[in-house]
Amino acid sequence: MADGSTIIKADISVSHIDSQDFLTRSEVIAVHQAESHQHLVQRLLAWAIFRHHQLQMSRAICVGDEPDLFVKRNDVQFEHWIEVDQLPLDRLEKAEAKSEHVWLFYCDQQKAQKLHKLINKHPSLQLVEIDNDMVENLSLLIEKNLAWSVMIDHDLLTVAAGDAFFESKLTLFHPLTVPAVDLIH
Repeated sequence: MADGSTIIKADISVSHIDSQDFLTRSEVIAVHQAESHQHLVQRLLAWAIFRHHQLQMSRAICVGDEPDLFVKRNDVQFEHWIEVDQLPLDRLEKAEAKSEHVWLFYCDQQKAQKLHKLINKHPSLQLVEIDNDMVENLSLLIEKNLAWSVMIDHDLLTVAAGDAFFESKLTLFHPLTVPAVDLIH
C-alpha cells in the first residue's frame, strides 16, 4: 500500500459469561505505519468486548476526525464515540459535542489520570481500564492473521492467543452523578 499500511485479518471469538452472549467478530484492518502495536491491541480489545451490533472500527486511524471505534447515529452524530490509549481534553470536548456516550479504553493510568479527576464534569464519559501487561504481551504477538478467544466474566478479561493466555482485571469508571452504561458485561 502506498501509505505503508499493513493488512491484518482479525478473527476474535468473544464470550460474555455473565450475559451468556457469544459472538465472533471478523475484520480485515489496514493498520497505518504510525499506529503502535499497543494502540492496535487496545483497539482490538475494545472492539472485542464492547457489545453493540453496529460497532465499527475507524478506517482513518491517523486522520483524527473519527474516533478509534464508533457507533453512528446518523451522518454527523455518534451514539458511542470510543477512543483507546488516551483522550486529550480538547478531543473529549469534541467527542461530547458529537456523541451521546464517550468511552476511553486504556492501560496507562498516567494518561487517564486527569480524566479520572474530571470525570464528574463529563457525564457522558466512561473509562475502561485494562492491565498494561496484557496489552504489552499481546502487542508482541501481532501478526497478519490474528485468532483470539476473548472471555469477559464480570470484571475479569481473559485472552487466548495461540498458545498464550493472558488475564486482566477490567475496571469501569463512570461519573457518580450518572448511572453507568454497561455495554461490556
